Amino acid sequence: MNVSEAIMERKSIRAYLDKPIPADVLEKIITAGRWAPNAGDFQISVILNNEVRQKINDETKKFMLASEGFAKERASLPGYEPLYGAPVLILFSGSEELPFNAANTALAVENMLLEATGLGLGSCFLASPCWVLNGSDYADLAKEAGIPEGHAVQCAIILGYPAAENKFSGERAAKGTVNYIK
Repeated sequence: MNVSEAIMERKSIRAYLDKPIPADVLEKIITAGRWAPNAGDFQISVILNNEVRQKINDETKKFMLASEGFAKERASLPGYEPLYGAPVLILFSGSEELPFNAANTALAVENMLLEATGLGLGSCFLASPCWVLNGSDYADLAKEAGIPEGHAVQCAIILGYPAAENKFSGERAAKGTVNYIK
Protein backbone atom coordinates (compact mmCIF):
# COMPACT_ATOMS: atom_id res chain seq x y z
CA MET A 1 0.00 0.00 0.00
CA ASN A 2 1.43 3.38 -0.91
CA VAL A 3 1.04 6.54 1.20
CA SER A 4 -1.88 7.91 -0.84
CA GLU A 5 -3.75 4.63 -0.42
CA ALA A 6 -3.08 4.59 3.33
CA ILE A 7 -4.38 8.16 3.64
CA MET A 8 -7.61 7.29 1.83
CA GLU A 9 -8.10 3.94 3.60
CA ARG A 10 -7.32 5.05 7.17
CA LYS A 11 -10.39 5.40 9.36
CA SER A 12 -11.18 5.43 13.06
CA ILE A 13 -11.77 1.91 14.28
CA ARG A 14 -13.75 1.62 17.50
CA ALA A 15 -13.95 -2.18 17.95
CA TYR A 16 -11.00 -4.57 18.20
CA LEU A 17 -10.26 -8.27 18.29
CA ASP A 18 -8.60 -9.67 21.39
CA LYS A 19 -5.43 -10.40 19.44
CA PRO A 20 -1.98 -9.05 20.28
CA ILE A 21 0.05 -7.08 17.75
CA PRO A 22 3.40 -8.78 17.01
CA ALA A 23 6.35 -6.90 18.52
CA ASP A 24 8.04 -6.31 15.16
CA VAL A 25 4.85 -4.80 13.70
CA LEU A 26 4.39 -2.54 16.74
CA GLU A 27 8.03 -1.45 16.49
CA LYS A 28 7.51 -0.37 12.84
CA ILE A 29 4.59 1.79 13.92
CA ILE A 30 6.55 3.37 16.77
CA THR A 31 9.52 4.03 14.49
CA ALA A 32 7.22 5.84 12.04
CA GLY A 33 6.20 8.18 14.86
CA ARG A 34 9.77 8.84 15.91
CA TRP A 35 10.69 9.94 12.37
CA ALA A 36 7.94 12.57 12.16
CA PRO A 37 8.89 16.23 11.67
CA ASN A 38 9.23 17.92 15.05
CA ALA A 39 10.36 21.03 16.87
CA GLY A 40 11.55 19.29 20.03
CA ASP A 41 11.43 16.09 22.00
CA PHE A 42 8.29 14.26 23.09
CA GLN A 43 7.45 11.03 24.90
CA ILE A 44 5.69 8.00 23.42
CA SER A 45 4.30 5.71 26.15
CA VAL A 46 3.14 2.34 24.80
CA ILE A 47 0.64 0.73 27.19
CA LEU A 48 0.51 -3.02 26.65
CA ASN A 49 -0.42 -3.85 30.24
CA ASN A 50 -4.11 -4.84 30.39
CA GLU A 51 -4.54 -3.62 33.97
CA VAL A 52 -3.14 -0.15 33.28
CA ARG A 53 -5.21 0.19 30.09
CA GLN A 54 -8.33 -0.86 31.98
CA LYS A 55 -7.68 1.71 34.74
CA ILE A 56 -7.27 4.46 32.14
CA ASN A 57 -10.42 3.28 30.35
CA ASP A 58 -12.47 3.16 33.56
CA GLU A 59 -11.29 6.53 34.90
CA THR A 60 -11.86 8.15 31.50
CA LYS A 61 -15.39 6.78 31.34
CA LYS A 62 -16.16 8.02 34.88
CA PHE A 63 -14.84 11.45 33.93
CA MET A 64 -16.93 11.51 30.75
CA LEU A 65 -20.09 10.45 32.59
CA ALA A 66 -19.56 13.28 35.11
CA SER A 67 -19.11 15.88 32.36
CA GLU A 68 -21.63 17.56 30.06
CA GLY A 69 -22.38 17.51 26.35
CA PHE A 70 -20.91 15.12 23.81
CA ALA A 71 -18.57 13.34 26.25
CA LYS A 72 -21.43 12.45 28.61
CA GLU A 73 -23.72 11.46 25.74
CA ARG A 74 -21.04 9.19 24.22
CA ALA A 75 -20.11 7.58 27.55
CA SER A 76 -23.80 6.91 28.27
CA LEU A 77 -24.27 4.77 25.15
CA PRO A 78 -24.83 1.06 25.93
CA GLY A 79 -21.57 -0.86 25.60
CA TYR A 80 -19.40 2.23 25.23
CA GLU A 81 -15.80 1.97 26.46
CA PRO A 82 -13.37 4.85 25.80
CA LEU A 83 -10.54 2.55 24.66
CA TYR A 84 -12.88 0.31 22.65
CA GLY A 85 -11.15 -2.89 23.80
CA ALA A 86 -7.96 -2.15 21.85
CA PRO A 87 -4.92 -4.23 22.86
CA VAL A 88 -2.55 -1.25 22.59
CA LEU A 89 -2.89 2.29 23.92
CA ILE A 90 -0.19 4.81 23.04
CA LEU A 91 0.04 8.10 24.91
CA PHE A 92 1.91 11.11 23.56
CA SER A 93 3.26 13.69 25.98
CA GLY A 94 5.77 16.49 26.12
CA SER A 95 7.37 18.82 28.60
CA GLU A 96 4.95 21.43 29.86
CA GLU A 97 7.70 24.00 29.11
CA LEU A 98 7.93 23.33 25.36
CA PRO A 99 5.57 25.35 23.14
CA PHE A 100 5.23 22.88 20.24
CA ASN A 101 4.05 19.72 22.01
CA ALA A 102 0.68 19.57 20.29
CA ALA A 103 2.25 19.85 16.83
CA ASN A 104 5.10 17.45 17.60
CA THR A 105 2.80 14.76 18.89
CA ALA A 106 0.15 15.27 16.19
CA LEU A 107 2.77 14.76 13.49
CA ALA A 108 4.03 11.60 15.19
CA VAL A 109 0.47 10.33 15.55
CA GLU A 110 -0.35 10.81 11.87
CA ASN A 111 2.78 8.91 10.81
CA MET A 112 1.82 6.08 13.16
CA LEU A 113 -1.82 5.95 12.04
CA LEU A 114 -0.77 5.72 8.40
CA GLU A 115 1.86 3.07 9.15
CA ALA A 116 -0.71 1.04 11.10
CA THR A 117 -3.13 1.25 8.17
CA GLY A 118 -0.43 0.13 5.77
CA LEU A 119 0.28 -2.86 8.01
CA GLY A 120 -3.38 -3.91 8.08
CA LEU A 121 -4.19 -2.68 11.59
CA GLY A 122 -7.03 -0.54 12.85
CA SER A 123 -6.43 2.62 14.83
CA CYS A 124 -8.20 5.55 16.39
CA PHE A 125 -7.03 8.99 17.54
CA LEU A 126 -8.20 9.81 21.08
CA ALA A 127 -8.26 12.94 23.21
CA SER A 128 -10.37 11.64 26.10
CA PRO A 129 -7.56 9.96 28.13
CA CYS A 130 -5.89 13.39 28.36
CA TRP A 131 -8.75 14.62 30.53
CA VAL A 132 -7.82 12.27 33.35
CA LEU A 133 -4.09 11.78 32.83
CA ASN A 134 -3.44 15.53 33.01
CA GLY A 135 -5.58 15.99 36.12
CA SER A 136 -3.88 16.37 39.49
CA ASP A 137 -6.23 13.73 40.96
CA TYR A 138 -4.71 11.17 38.58
CA ALA A 139 -0.98 11.82 39.03
CA ASP A 140 -0.40 8.24 40.22
CA LEU A 141 -2.20 6.82 37.17
CA ALA A 142 -0.17 9.07 34.84
CA LYS A 143 3.03 7.84 36.50
CA GLU A 144 1.87 4.23 36.15
CA ALA A 145 1.24 4.94 32.45
CA GLY A 146 4.83 6.09 31.99
CA ILE A 147 4.17 9.82 31.73
CA PRO A 148 7.27 11.65 32.95
CA GLU A 149 6.84 14.24 35.68
CA GLY A 150 6.46 17.70 34.16
CA HIS A 151 4.89 16.33 30.98
CA ALA A 152 1.36 16.90 29.70
CA VAL A 153 -0.44 14.23 27.69
CA GLN A 154 -1.35 15.78 24.34
CA CYS A 155 -3.26 12.92 22.71
CA ALA A 156 -3.47 9.15 22.38
CA ILE A 157 -4.08 6.43 19.83
CA ILE A 158 -5.32 2.88 20.10
CA LEU A 159 -4.21 0.07 17.82
CA GLY A 160 -5.33 -3.45 17.07
CA TYR A 161 -6.93 -5.79 14.61
CA PRO A 162 -10.39 -4.46 13.68
CA ALA A 163 -13.44 -6.42 14.82
CA ALA A 164 -16.25 -7.00 12.33
CA GLU A 165 -18.74 -4.93 14.34
CA ASN A 166 -17.77 -1.29 14.67
CA LYS A 167 -20.97 0.33 16.00
CA PHE A 168 -19.34 3.49 17.41
CA SER A 169 -17.70 4.54 14.12
CA GLY A 170 -19.27 6.88 11.64
CA GLU A 171 -18.73 7.41 7.96
CA ARG A 172 -15.54 9.13 6.93
CA ALA A 173 -15.46 12.16 4.63
CA ALA A 174 -12.89 14.73 3.58
CA LYS A 175 -13.10 17.92 5.65
CA GLY A 176 -11.66 21.39 5.57
CA THR A 177 -12.17 24.37 3.34
CA VAL A 178 -9.61 25.01 0.60
CA ASN A 179 -8.83 28.51 -0.61
CA TYR A 180 -6.35 28.99 -3.49
CA ILE A 181 -4.79 32.44 -3.73
CA LYS A 182 -3.33 33.08 -7.22
